[in-house]
Amino acid sequence: MLRCFKNRVRVLAYYFLAALTFSLAMAADPPAAAGPSYVALEPTFTLNYGDLNRTHYLQAGITLRVRDQAAALEVTVHSDAIRHAVIMLFSRQPEESIRTNAGRDQILEQALRDLQDLMLKETGESLIDRVLFTSWVVQS
Repeated sequence: MLRCFKNRVRVLAYYFLAALTFSLAMAADPPAAAGPSYVALEPTFTLNYGDLNRTHYLQAGITLRVRDQAAALEVTVHSDAIRHAVIMLFSRQPEESIRTNAGRDQILEQALRDLQDLMLKETGESLIDRVLFTSWVVQS
């Protein structure tokens, strides 16, 4: 009977130490960092643009800056609608907009407005702070 009691004490001590260790480990983890997060739209966009007489191609990598991790998760949930909006925006662009720095800046501004409107419609919040081109390759 004494042996059974000792075994129970050992088991209880083991569980107590395990719980204490787990609690200390959880307390040591810092909270999730507040601040902006980035959501890369994968895969990169490969599109044709311009007039119907000659085919031109554009490959663009796009990343979205959002306010925090929760917004990043919400934006990721709506990534298909976001990709559609970006494709439709690029399909409306004339060649001059694609080829010039000023045109690309205008595309970024319009993309931000379009995507903020989309997120506002889908979630009730704009969520997206900035649209960034991470790559830009044009072929005529």
